[in-house]
Amino acid sequence: MSILLCFLCLLPVFLVSLSILSKRLKPSKWKLPPGPKTLPIIGNLHNLTGLPHTCFRNLSQKFGPVMLLHFGFVPVVVISSKEGAEEALKTQDLECCSRPETVATRMISYNFKDIGFAPYGEEWKALRKLVVMELLNTKKFQSFRYIREEENDLLIKKLTESALKKSPVNLKKTLFTLVASIVCRLAFGVNIHKCEFVDEDNVADLVNKFEMLVAGVAFTDFFPGVGWLVDRISGQNKTLNNVFSELDTFFQNVLDDHIKPGRQVSENPDVVDVMLDLMKKQEKDGESFKLTTDHLKGIISVNLLLRRS
Repeated sequence: MSILLCFLCLLPVFLVSLSILSKRLKPSKWKLPPGPKTLPIIGNLHNLTGLPHTCFRNLSQKFGPVMLLHFGFVPVVVISSKEGAEEALKTQDLECCSRPETVATRMISYNFKDIGFAPYGEEWKALRKLVVMELLNTKKFQSFRYIREEENDLLIKKLTESALKKSPVNLKKTLFTLVASIVCRLAFGVNIHKCEFVDEDNVADLVNKFEMLVAGVAFTDFFPGVGWLVDRISGQNKTLNNVFSELDTFFQNVLDDHIKPGRQVSENPDVVDVMLDLMKKQEKDGESFKLTTDHLKGIISVNLLLRRS
């Protein structure tokens, strides 16, 4: 009985998928790159066995340095030569610079309100200008030197104490804590050694959940328009939303901590302080481009991803 119900639920998806696929497989007026034969519905997903980069290398040896694959309904051009990469990343940069939109990247960037995953356009250029001038300049980087020195001194102190006690040290966890401490203080103004809502023990769990969200593969990514139903039935949509909700709670706690009454801003404001200050200035100056809390969350979210990488 359960098998019959599953079949009846998925039958509309299958029929709609066939209809969409038949339209997309019509002969194109453009000269498309070569590639392996596609199967109905799944395209070339069956060719991705093992590590993706290994599969692409093996396929490129047969079909050439520029080839066309179909991941479900999504066409993907794979380039594996220096000349092709230069054409895409330099000569045709404006046509290729926007990243693919996926369910996961939409979530972590708060509907593409950052500069890492946002599509190229006027808003992206305005946001990039603000970030480069206010957050990524040499003066700002040098102003955070004391944070790096303090965290490194703390690491040396802990290692020295462990050496004197002749107790083993989990070097992987220790180095992770060092990087997390520096990133949290630089970007969020959060000292994980003293913070109320995040500490050394659960910061690793927070980052693992972030990676889970980024690596999450949704059916919708490969089958736009119909994949959402499968994601809902399989529970993938609920899983991604739950993980995102926990991360959003952390970012909201960071914001609440920065705007609470009586908080003193240090001489070297962190990324959140700088962006909150920019938001206040824009309200007074009446600029056309307006920063929002979603822009702020999107930037610190992707900043966490890049620092972790």
